[in-house]
Amino acid sequence: MPSAMTQGSAGKANALIAPPFKNGLPDSPQAVMNNLSKRERDENQHISHTRQNSLQAGGAISSNTCCQSLHLSLFFDGTNNNRHADEREPLSTSNIARLYHATVDHSEGEGTQSHFRYYCPGVGTAFPEIGEHEPLSKGLIGAMGGENRINWGLTRLIDALRRNLLNTILDDSETQDLLSTMSTVMLTPELISNGKRNREQALRPLINQLEATLLSHKEQQKKPETLSLRLYVYGFSRGAAEARTFCNWLLELVRKPRANGEPEYRFAGLPISIEFLGIFDTVAAVGLADSFPFAAGHMSWADGTMRLPDEDTRLPEDQRFLNRCVHLVSAHEQRASFPLDSIRRRPRSEDGEPDKSQSSSYRANSVEYVYPGMHSDVGGGYPAKDQGKAMQEELLLSQITLHHMYREAFASGAPLLVPKEMISKDASDREPNLAMLDISKREFSISPMLIERFNAWQAKAGKEAPLEEIVERETELITGWRIDRYHNGLNGSSFYENVKRQPDESEAVWDARTRLHAHKLDEKKRERNGEKFVSCAERLQANRALAEGDCSSYSKFDEDIRTVGGLGEYQKLEIEKAYEPTLDNRQLQGAAAEFSRDYRGDWKPVEDDRGFLSGVIDSLSGVIYLINEEDEATQFKSIHTDGTAWYHKLFVDKGKVAPGYESLVALFDDHVHDSRAWFMNSSGFAPREVWTDYFRYRLVHFDQESNKSLTPLLTAGRVIGLAIAVGSIGLAVKRRDPRYLLGLMLPTLGVPVIRGKLPMPNSQSLPQVSAFDPLTGIAYPMMEGIDHLRAYTREPGTVLRQVQAMPLPQPLTEQTATSPELKKIFQAAQAAKAVADAKEGNPMGLIDVVAGQLSDAEQPDKTKSPGWLDMAGDMVGNKLGIG
Repeated sequence: MPSAMTQGSAGKANALIAPPFKNGLPDSPQAVMNNLSKRERDENQHISHTRQNSLQAGGAISSNTCCQSLHLSLFFDGTNNNRHADEREPLSTSNIARLYHATVDHSEGEGTQSHFRYYCPGVGTAFPEIGEHEPLSKGLIGAMGGENRINWGLTRLIDALRRNLLNTILDDSETQDLLSTMSTVMLTPELISNGKRNREQALRPLINQLEATLLSHKEQQKKPETLSLRLYVYGFSRGAAEARTFCNWLLELVRKPRANGEPEYRFAGLPISIEFLGIFDTVAAVGLADSFPFAAGHMSWADGTMRLPDEDTRLPEDQRFLNRCVHLVSAHEQRASFPLDSIRRRPRSEDGEPDKSQSSSYRANSVEYVYPGMHSDVGGGYPAKDQGKAMQEELLLSQITLHHMYREAFASGAPLLVPKEMISKDASDREPNLAMLDISKREFSISPMLIERFNAWQAKAGKEAPLEEIVERETELITGWRIDRYHNGLNGSSFYENVKRQPDESEAVWDARTRLHAHKLDEKKRERNGEKFVSCAERLQANRALAEGDCSSYSKFDEDIRTVGGLGEYQKLEIEKAYEPTLDNRQLQGAAAEFSRDYRGDWKPVEDDRGFLSGVIDSLSGVIYLINEEDEATQFKSIHTDGTAWYHKLFVDKGKVAPGYESLVALFDDHVHDSRAWFMNSSGFAPREVWTDYFRYRLVHFDQESNKSLTPLLTAGRVIGLAIAVGSIGLAVKRRDPRYLLGLMLPTLGVPVIRGKLPMPNSQSLPQVSAFDPLTGIAYPMMEGIDHLRAYTREPGTVLRQVQAMPLPQPLTEQTATSPELKKIFQAAQAAKAVADAKEGNPMGLIDVVAGQLSDAEQPDKTKSPGWLDMAGDMVGNKLGIG
């Protein structure tokens, strides 16, 4: 039976279809007053109790009952979303940035500060407050920097209390020192510093100082008296994963047992709660699973932190830690590297394990709604006209979800700005900073035509059901649409006609902008370092030739400026984010060709003139699973069959929409983007997602379960089944179609990947995984008798716990290198380390790009390095000056 100590009351097992559109902004002054009353709950209760106590004591009722609760709103933006760049034209702010703009903030005003808002840019983008001054491609690929963003969120509580109590701030320098102390660092695969311990040690002294200040103020009867901390947390994509992790890490800091065993939640002695958690389409895949779609997993900070906090059912609702959670998810996202983390989970039993006797469900006061569109059609971030869709801002599909989330948060008491005409004099007296700014009015605009088309989808979307069932039927629906618009040809479709009027950037412009973007970053770096120099722009404006000390010797600047269309184009380059060329035509043509090829069953590779699979991913910890390719084969058939059935419902002939489906088809034509077509087209990776296609259902995690069969491959830097612990591991993972070969460099994890097209003969019930030393190609010893840990399962968490209970393998040392093969590996590692020490570098970190495409590659044997490893070895040797 579940424990009342740890479980919230059971909720539904079904996800909900998004309701018909309703404007999220308040439609009456009374709605605004209701929101203020919710926000003032603590003050009203305190005043009532103070007066009641005075009456019972027979004394006069004190008139000095001035008090306040503090309200903190935290916003974790999605991957590659950064409001500082996205606020520029064309406007492309995510729903997280739009809600941030629409939130009350006292930090810039005078007098007592009680309302604070904090914005955290998405991973992969610049975040100077934590020391990330430039965009990081590793953040886009592997969510590097996520842990620091979550810890930054925790430090905002210190900042808010300092502002409120001491009229000081937690500056960036002190913040960065704290982040350095709080973060986990993988020193070796066997030694990972304890993040919970680090956070406690770094923050507790500051928390205690603030608690002492609060007590001192209370003893001195300083007014206003601070009563509580009430939080409102929002996130999108990996920012949603950060938001969920933030909630769990904060819970570790604030949960305190009472004398009767019941928990209470306090920060610096103040009651604390998360009044509202609003998240859009959570993606928690961090690290390897992100870029190798046959793998899935939660790595580093996302491992074990996606489950919403459990509540003690004995606590009154107003004393619980998390009061309300709303999760809006995408019905049509299919990218393998964007698996969804649902908030559904099994209740826990007395021992803390999932209770198998109870079905998976949603915790009390938590709900998951399914919305049409892709990942960013739900969370926002597309500009108008992207891919020929939403030709005006008010037509962006993400406006629908923006209004829904605002409405949910407002109903929970979130301190949100409102239209000026809805503010009564009473409301203005109670909160003078309530009126929406001009940017919010623009960001919340929505077209009646979009509403009509969305409601047409909603009317045909069917009944509520388990999330994975809704995802399946919606995947089949959009496949029916793609059969006509992609397989039958793009020409004639409204969105493609729009695209043809907006030509792609040429290769010359693409290359020039890439160089200019890099140079602009370099000049900003030189400015931060205090270097004295004449910028390229200043030199060009002064009509001066290139001189020593100017422009970092960037001799192509003038030519590149002419290529991109003048100095104004250079000045508009956004350096908070990685540069992305405009490639709508290329993206859609490639997408249509790939879809049509797969629909026909023509397996010849689609030609593409730019794209090469290579890269480096850092910070390996957490867990990675392999996905069973047999599941994927079944999915392909199902989507193909049912998608064809939908095609015959939606269309009566090629390009001719069936009566009654005009608005639904128009929603897909003019508002739903294609995230796979965009993904990786301008990166160093192959076009679209390698090894995946449009005929896969999205992977969905439900706490420790999933909708696909998985088997653990790695956990916390440890390869499952490896008999010895080493710092550098190569893995050969064989699958039937295609075959994947990975070299994993731990802990820096340089990942060269080689594509092959040979199908694997004969069906295998278990994955074929072998490990070898990347420098020598010699095979590592593997454990025997662990087939039960290799079996595919939809409850991978159970297997993972068995793996974690196994003894750790011994590290490879001179003493444990007992075979000739292991001695060679150890000696090679020692030699590489010696060279690295001499050069003050890390040889593993030198393998920035080692990749190739082979038609045939054998699994490494015990004594001979295969050809691709020879290439890797040559590159390391060349960079180190060896051989």
